[in-house]
Amino acid sequence: MLSTYNGSKYLKEQLDSLQNQTYKNFEIIARDDGSSDNTLEILKAYDVKLMDAGKNLGAKGSFTELLSYATANSEAEYFMFCDQDDVWKSDKIEKTIVKMQEMEQEFGVVPLLVHTDLEVVDEKLNTISGSFLGFQKLNPAKNNFNNLLMQNVITGCTVMLNKELAKKCLYMPNEAIMHDWWIGLAASYFGKIGYVQEATIKYRQHTSNTIGAKEFNIAFVLEKIFKKIRVEENAAQAKAFLQYFEKELDEGAKKMLREFAYIQTKSFWQKRVILWKYRLLKNGFMRNAGLFLKV
Repeated sequence: MLSTYNGSKYLKEQLDSLQNQTYKNFEIIARDDGSSDNTLEILKAYDVKLMDAGKNLGAKGSFTELLSYATANSEAEYFMFCDQDDVWKSDKIEKTIVKMQEMEQEFGVVPLLVHTDLEVVDEKLNTISGSFLGFQKLNPAKNNFNNLLMQNVITGCTVMLNKELAKKCLYMPNEAIMHDWWIGLAASYFGKIGYVQEATIKYRQHTSNTIGAKEFNIAFVLEKIFKKIRVEENAAQAKAFLQYFEKELDEGAKKMLREFAYIQTKSFWQKRVILWKYRLLKNGFMRNAGLFLKV
């Protein structure tokens, strides 16, 4: 599922990398989000199913439309998100689907998500870091539901989800911070998340990135240290998750989501009690120290 928007500069490299996959049994469904360059002409030159698109929706909305279209108009069992400006390594699909099938053997027919690491590269594909998760000091094992409420460790352009998870995620509320974050929450609560500890994609950094990769180092910490840690977006996403899935949640999850949803109305100490009681924690000591100090 490929979403494009004024992507002509890098799109051919991405499409070529899809054509060069070692695993061949897939189709490309693309949605253009209102490009004014020659992105559409490039897409039409490749073997791509192009869905009709209306207004500009942004990345989250466009990928949600793609997922709805793909589940309704494809016999596929698995779905992957694709950004227009990256380059997939030739065995990306193959290695991801092997992990997915291992998880199916272990867990059966439940919502499943597989994601991988990324190689961070510059505009010309020169390596900045061999590991995106290492670059940002993120631990992919921190994928429990409570951890994901606070911080996402899943990068959408590496994700594969099975049909059971796709059907869970056809609705995307405005409060969802990003499509991959919402889908990760659903996978964590209702199913299982798997991780391939290998970079399967060249994650290109340039001035037009919707979301980029910033190195987590002392400069990054100092930049953030004097800013108030805000969790309004996280709390709003939690509230939306509670409202949409309430009938399917256990009482413990509902209680946690209710308390977190209204954390900004609480006192100084009540906020910290809620975070600690439910282990609503981020990745690493420095992030959590900042959270408890500045929230």
